[in-house]
Amino acid sequence: MKKSLLIILCLSMSSFLMAQEKVKQKEIGIVFSNLNNFGLTFKTGTDRSLWRFNTLFISGNNMDQAADSSVNKWHQMGFGFTLGREYRKVIVENLELRFGADISFSYSQSINDYDDKSANNFDRLSKQTTYRPGINLVFGLNYVLNDDFVIGAELLPNFSYTTGTSVEKYYYINNGDEVKRDISGFNYGLSNSSALLSLAYRF
Repeated sequence: MKKSLLIILCLSMSSFLMAQEKVKQKEIGIVFSNLNNFGLTFKTGTDRSLWRFNTLFISGNNMDQAADSSVNKWHQMGFGFTLGREYRKVIVENLELRFGADISFSYSQSINDYDDKSANNFDRLSKQTTYRPGINLVFGLNYVLNDDFVIGAELLPNFSYTTGTSVEKYYYINNGDEVKRDISGFNYGLSNSSALLSLAYRF
């Protein structure tokens, strides 16, 4: 009888410890911000807490506008990434709560080159470059489709600092002298661009 009780106790303890054991987990997938900016996500850790790495390809545009008397070339590009930690808690079957924090960084540059081919020759060039480090909180949900795929949605209240330069050059004024301005400012809040959707493969 004592041996049976001891065996039952040992089995119960091992089952309890296995239930408490953290499961190693990795995820890779795609993320969407504001439904038109996309990027990649990679997470590694356990089923309760993971390191998260997101790369968002913010924008990239090249546009030429040509007329008989002018050519206007516009170029814009940018990127951003975040690095952080998230924690998870099962709410009900197939639904997980996510919360945590990230550090972030983004870069953007735009160039507008206007070539006036008329007799006035009002050529001009403007260029703006900005850098934005910041932090954001993470509040979201995961819906587990099956053992392999997860759909996620999260809100990212954020605080960031923007710094950079703006340069304008008018070739028809003072032999094309440049006018340079410094850019700086704080940004904070929550908007539709702070919402992130994801589809990830879990392994």
